Amino acid sequence: MSIRTGTSMDKERDQTDKAARLIDVARLANVSRATAARALGGYGLVTDATRERVAAAATALNYRVNELARSMRSGRTLTIGVIVADITNSFFTSAIRAIIETAATAGYQILVLNSDDDIRREREALRVLLEKRVDGLIVVPASPRETDHLLARGEPDVPIVLLDRYIDPPEIDFVTTDDFEAARAAIRLLADRGHRRIGMLVATAAVASHSTKQPKGVVTTVSNRVDGAIAALKELDIPYNRDWHRYSRTNLAIAKAAAIKILQTSPRPTAVLATNEEMALGFVAACGELDLSIGDDVSLISFDDTPWASVFRPALSVVQRPVYALGEAAVTVLLSKIAGDKTVQSIKLPAVLIDRNSVGPPKTR
Repeated sequence: MSIRTGTSMDKERDQTDKAARLIDVARLANVSRATAARALGGYGLVTDATRERVAAAATALNYRVNELARSMRSGRTLTIGVIVADITNSFFTSAIRAIIETAATAGYQILVLNSDDDIRREREALRVLLEKRVDGLIVVPASPRETDHLLARGEPDVPIVLLDRYIDPPEIDFVTTDDFEAARAAIRLLADRGHRRIGMLVATAAVASHSTKQPKGVVTTVSNRVDGAIAALKELDIPYNRDWHRYSRTNLAIAKAAAIKILQTSPRPTAVLATNEEMALGFVAACGELDLSIGDDVSLISFDDTPWASVFRPALSVVQRPVYALGEAAVTVLLSKIAGDKTVQSIKLPAVLIDRNSVGPPKTR
């Protein structure tokens, strides 16, 4: 006959097949139930040694936190809802990663929904996330003025922070970049290289295809970039030609068609500012079809330092926005709102203009 010996944790595992309870973890770790709750919940004053002992006990007992019960007691679900305009865009993908990583350090999980920059989808996404009882929301708004659903916030009141854009008037906390100054700096760089015929390829969901006229209801990233570029043109006494400026739906094929229209004007612009990665790709495709060399026949600056921008030949000059810092700041502001801060915060982070090889002197024709 053999005799089996084991640790107290082995014995605890053998004693029952029932799901472990918090009191079981507390007993095994030799702490009070309240201390075990604080250690597992990540709040209150608990020493590192006690936290490790409680975590070891929870692992030994295969204990799982009852999130529903905890949320009913605390009134919080430790979840944050995120609504982005285009989840396929690398800017938003990077921002989501920053949001996930920053929120995780505070014990929060993220639920992400995509609106496709459609106000109806945004309203539906907001409804779904409120039904999930999220503690707060980070939203990339599809409209600067259709905001009643954002201002309502749900019942009970759910704090919201806007990312990348803000509403008019700015009644909700937001985190974005100074797009006006960024566009202004981009135009100045082109002018410093001798360009006087400067156009823009502007991304917006407010058009079905592409147009030379600015549509109604464009988001603040669009209006600020266009206004900054036009302000620089005026300051430098450079003529504005509507035929060199096109508003395009965020779609590669449409952006390419819009870029071809710009490049087929006579005279054509010698330089173009693209307001996002789809516009830049569309412009590159148009130049390929028209047998134009970027940096030689026509110069290009794009908003956002996409993963391919620096390896493209020639490497693209870009307006680099601090994407990770934006996502991080949005979570930080939102957590302060969840904690009860009522101050409306308006944060605009600076962008950096990176001069690579896609901007050269103008080539006369």
